[in-house]
Amino acid sequence: MTSFLFTISFLLHILSIIAIYALSKQLLMNKSNDSSEIVSLMEDYLEEIKLENDRLQQEVFKNKQVARHEPSADMELTTHTVKGNLPETPQTLYQDEQIQDDIVVSLQSRILKLYEEGLAAEEIARKLGCGRTEVDLLIKFREKSNI
Repeated sequence: MTSFLFTISFLLHILSIIAIYALSKQLLMNKSNDSSEIVSLMEDYLEEIKLENDRLQQEVFKNKQVARHEPSADMELTTHTVKGNLPETPQTLYQDEQIQDDIVVSLQSRILKLYEEGLAAEEIARKLGCGRTEVDLLIKFREKSNI
């Protein structure tokens, strides 16, 4: 009877070792798939940036050609003289001015906010006017950092 139990125990140990090996191999494959997916997203993003840079360079070159031929009134320099007494203390300077703070939300935070609201990557890219690969990349990095 004990030999039968030892045989069953031995078989169960072999099966558990095989299962552990298969699971570790599958985990390594998932990690390599994730890294290859991130690499492909980065390549797409870089290609998109290159296209945008080329387009920007063409626009700047066109604008330089137009600016050489037509002098604009905006480029004229003007000087103004201030007459009168300068304020004696800095407090009097700030009392007359109204200070207004503007908060500028970054593109990344807007993308992540829309993603958390449940919008798809294509919808976010269309709504914010940015590339889909950029949206996918930011979402992937966010998911990786949350793990």
